Amino acid sequence: MATHSSALPHIANSAPELVAARTTCLNCGAPLGGSYCSACGQQAIDLTAPTWHVVRQALEDATDVDGRMLYTARALVSPGRLTTEFLRGRRMPCLGPLKLFLYAGTVLTSTWIFTRGVDAHYYGFRASGSAGTYIDTVIRGFLAASIAISLCGWVLGLGRRRLLDEAVFALHLTAALALWVAGVILLGTAWKLVWGTAAAVPRQVPSLIRLVYLPAIVIAIGYVIGAVRTVYGGRWWIAALRGLLITAVGAAAVLVVITYLTWKH
Repeated sequence: MATHSSALPHIANSAPELVAARTTCLNCGAPLGGSYCSACGQQAIDLTAPTWHVVRQALEDATDVDGRMLYTARALVSPGRLTTEFLRGRRMPCLGPLKLFLYAGTVLTSTWIFTRGVDAHYYGFRASGSAGTYIDTVIRGFLAASIAISLCGWVLGLGRRRLLDEAVFALHLTAALALWVAGVILLGTAWKLVWGTAAAVPRQVPSLIRLVYLPAIVIAIGYVIGAVRTVYGGRWWIAALRGLLITAVGAAAVLVVITYLTWKH
């Protein structure tokens, strides 16, 4: 009498069979010429690999940290570099624009969630508002800013560049600014932890706004202008005007979203 086990596919149970199986794709059976199958795209895996290797591979698959994140972070430090490389076709070494945008949003929202208790203690008020509401506001706000910056860039360029290219620049720019805001929040949190409360800060010490927040805004605007100059070229004063306009449009989009969501709730 036939059993169900006879219908199951054969699984190699010896090391020689596994080694031989790696010469062909385990998914479609096509010959392997590298680390990935040229027919179906599946990565060639080693079924005899030690446990630690399998665990590391699983973590890399889950977080996609395979060097691209570090490369992307280094490219973001130089304004506009990531966009120019991406639009020139060098896309394999870096994270995609949308994935980078989502990662940056995650970093920013996580930073706020972990630091809002310190803010409440420093300013002497009770932490209010759910984390879900804040995350929704941040994501919608930065997404609105990306859309507004894309349309603004497309209009300023009189449609000479593809709207998709403008969207890539906008996503890269808003992601970089989101990460910058997260860093500024952490710096401000460190300041608050040092003094404990706002009342404990001596009068002769500059305020947190003058010491951290205003310089951070100036640096962010400078980053935008530098990114515009790198991506679009042209004279510096033209890049400055365009950067200031893009900054104003993006900030206005964020304020509109915040105002709408606040009124809605």
